[in-house]
Amino acid sequence: MKKTALVLLLSSLLAAPLTSCDQKAPSPSSSEEAVTEQAAETVSETEFEAEESTETETEEVTEPQYFSELVYPDTMTEKEKSCTCYRDVTITHPDKASKIGVYYASYETSKTFRELLAMEDSIRELKIYDEELDTTYLAHIILPPDYDENKKYPIFLMNDAQYWFNRIPEIWALINDGETEPFITVTLGNDYDSDGYSDDARFVKFVLDQEKLLDFITNDLMKLVSLNYKTDSSRSVFFGHSLSGLFAHYALCNSDKYEDQPFASYVIGSPALWTYHFAKPGGFDISLIPDQHAFEREFDYFERNETMDKNVFICAGGDEHYEFPAPDLATIPEDSQALFDRLASHGVNAEIMIYEGKNHMNYVGDMFLEYLKKTFPAGDVSENQTQEE
Repeated sequence: MKKTALVLLLSSLLAAPLTSCDQKAPSPSSSEEAVTEQAAETVSETEFEAEESTETETEEVTEPQYFSELVYPDTMTEKEKSCTCYRDVTITHPDKASKIGVYYASYETSKTFRELLAMEDSIRELKIYDEELDTTYLAHIILPPDYDENKKYPIFLMNDAQYWFNRIPEIWALINDGETEPFITVTLGNDYDSDGYSDDARFVKFVLDQEKLLDFITNDLMKLVSLNYKTDSSRSVFFGHSLSGLFAHYALCNSDKYEDQPFASYVIGSPALWTYHFAKPGGFDISLIPDQHAFEREFDYFERNETMDKNVFICAGGDEHYEFPAPDLATIPEDSQALFDRLASHGVNAEIMIYEGKNHMNYVGDMFLEYLKKTFPAGDVSENQTQEE
């Protein structure tokens, strides 16, 4: 489903067992398998270190440190709390990452690492456990330049982040260069030792377990973030692409079931809606899906509600096509247009952009920059953001 022009894959073998959930230090620090479904260029850790050696001294490998300075929401169980904590940033350090599992990253060039290292003081790494899914997730909270803990900031949540973490430096640079107002980026993916990358695992996560995943994001992750940082949910954004774009549509159309509303806007990128009802050769077992066409009814959202008070941006590449025989199957751009038409018929504040000449993946980087500049325009600091508690 996903085709990536160039992906740099860093893979370090497990050198030590995952640190226990309960291993925590007393004081805080200052501070994807991005599986391509076609091909990946493998670069060894040795090659990476050789390239970087001209700029930085090789550091002694140390175990990631765990910290307990978090305020937990009441919605989390005691086990979830004990297995959720800050830790030293590992995403920028292959040596540290190798200590806690197999490390994968979809960075296009090693330049991304240098850029991430330069902004490392703005990154908070969080491992967060969900007991219902029995899964440990890897989240990053990327604070804007000149972050002020007394101000409120909107959130841009990047789901399925192993595919898009390489875009973090240029997103952060938008704020640093004054092209957008400050906002906090939150990334969500699986921790190194759990499979959040294979197609089968993503099908389970984003289709079969979508209700549980939405519970986790709404009741645990976003509540945890809002308890530890001042956030403006009235302007926050949820982003998902492909299978995660399918899930973003599900999240949008089931958001009314929750008292908390952490997102005002949803970006639905290249939603793989065909996954619900079309079984490609050797593909997913769609017989496990109770209602294969519920997505066409927006999961009955408009039977429960008269209106939808959300902003929706739908996007896809104009040249997206399937790599398997599917002569009668609507393409992803066609499904995206049909989704837009259905939402617009209900008066939803929705937009659509089909990036002509682009495929499933290669429009997303430009889309990020365009969308964020439009959604968080420079100089448009909200009243909430300037208020101090």
